[in-house]
Amino acid sequence: MTIAKYQLEHKEKTDEFVLLDVVSKTSGYMEESETNTKTGEKVLVRPSNMTVLVHSLPNKPVYWVALEVIYSLFIVATLVFGVWIVFLVVKIVRSLQNSEVFDRRNLKRINRIGIILLMTGLVGSLGQAINIYSAQVLIDLLHYNFSYAKVIDFNPIIMGIVILIMNEILRIGVEIKEEQDLTI
Repeated sequence: MTIAKYQLEHKEKTDEFVLLDVVSKTSGYMEESETNTKTGEKVLVRPSNMTVLVHSLPNKPVYWVALEVIYSLFIVATLVFGVWIVFLVVKIVRSLQNSEVFDRRNLKRINRIGIILLMTGLVGSLGQAINIYSAQVLIDLLHYNFSYAKVIDFNPIIMGIVILIMNEILRIGVEIKEEQDLTI
């Protein structure tokens, strides 16, 4: 929203690189760009994450278009994965409403959700790596270097692993239930 507002107010198009991790080139570098409004003193700031807006870029390399297409495909894939997860959750809730708790179809759906979350984490991480690499190729900041330290998005990956573990526990429960149904 801020980027769009800036472009409208200044009537110019900018290239943007969103949420890039940065580290200062020198360990002692700090900016005095902020002011404490309560005391009026300058506050030292060292960003670790920033969005970079660029008015003019050097000539973009040939592979730039390919990177942008891949980045766009990763964004679309993440959106599709999100919709797919919602669809699977709705199907699981419907089957639970029909008292189909220990059902093999639910196991497959939960397994898919875990795998989709793992894929979302990987695709998101690759997309962020492409974003940082693109910025690194075209922009050289005076006081900061771009960092790949936090490029891996662990939240969906950990959630996916936990769901897959819980699915394995549920699978064992389904097998025990099926054995019990056969013995009665």
